[in-house]
Amino acid sequence: MASKLTVNVNRFGKRDRVKNGDDFTQIIRGGAFAADDILVVNVRRRLAGPDQASSRIGITIPRKTGPAVVRNRWKRWIREAFRTQRAQIPVGLEIIVRPKRDAAGGFDAIAQSLPVTVRRASRKLKDN
Repeated sequence: MASKLTVNVNRFGKRDRVKNGDDFTQIIRGGAFAADDILVVNVRRRLAGPDQASSRIGITIPRKTGPAVVRNRWKRWIREAFRTQRAQIPVGLEIIVRPKRDAAGGFDAIAQSLPVTVRRASRKLKDN
């Protein structure tokens, strides 16, 4: 009996992540940013390449946010918000997300905040 392979289009794979420290620096210095009560978002247009039509996200959680358990929870919430709200996030962007220092709220607040803040930041980008 042949097994059926199902593909999850909402998965969060390696191609969806910003991992290189130089990329983080270039996105923060060369892009636009927006913030609300919960998140600070930096965005930059994605460079030409085979995956240019999708957006990538990088997450940075400062130690001032709290102990490791709290920081890891924030990372999980932001990753899941990106994964589930991807249809509402503009394509072709590299995105860096961090929580505000005194931010409070759970997953629902982050999932609501992320696409709105990314769209606001992307409108500030200069047209090339």
